[in-house]
Amino acid sequence: MNPKKLLIDAGNTRVKVAQMDADGHLEPLFNLPYDELRPTRLDASVDAVWLALVGGAPQQTLLQEWLQRECQSAKLHTVASEASNFGVRNAYQEPTHLGVDRWLAMLGAYNEVRKPTLIVDAGTAITVDWIDGEGQHLGGWIAPGVDLMQRAVVERAPRVFTHGTNMWGRANKLGTSTPEGLMDGCVNMFAGIVRQALYVTETEFDWFDFRLLFSGGSTPLLPVELKRRGELRSELVLQGLALYARND
Repeated sequence: MNPKKLLIDAGNTRVKVAQMDADGHLEPLFNLPYDELRPTRLDASVDAVWLALVGGAPQQTLLQEWLQRECQSAKLHTVASEASNFGVRNAYQEPTHLGVDRWLAMLGAYNEVRKPTLIVDAGTAITVDWIDGEGQHLGGWIAPGVDLMQRAVVERAPRVFTHGTNMWGRANKLGTSTPEGLMDGCVNMFAGIVRQALYVTETEFDWFDFRLLFSGGSTPLLPVELKRRGELRSELVLQGLALYARND
């Protein structure tokens, strides 16, 4: 097989991997939790790896071991957030302090359609970012993700409990037990930050012709009236990585 470039979005809980052929086309390979990474094999030769790394030390160790086994001779490129590139300008005074996943998602979105964009990523954390039509990142928010909110309450309030691993609540609903109240409350907190982001977009920025892009595993929890306002784009980080890989 012809050597290919491997693109890796290594988040806090999952690893998304795609390969790029010689013509720059992307083919998603897998999206797995870290504990399923070890037995996963590649069936193509890889000459370069482009990595966006967000996960902590245990995740990094698992990923390094997998790369040493599957991509032993490949050149590794680890991407970091920058002050500007590919038409996007970072709002942070310390550009590298912006999570690389947020940076790459903005690059992917803006280079797809150059118009004002609101990006909501709901994973371990909920992040919200605004980019205007000229590629200026205006800033954003970081909040606990739905699971993290629930776990924080359970850990600090001994009388609050959940139904084991069933921690998915219901938007626009009222709980009639402690577990339901916690689950539903956290889901509606997530919906609330999305509603507030839309309010800021339309009243503070006066944006009415803009894109709303969702990513992250908690997106399905949103009420349908919010999901209909945007589009689910789970591969934005890989699209941003692809810009670097094609430019190499």
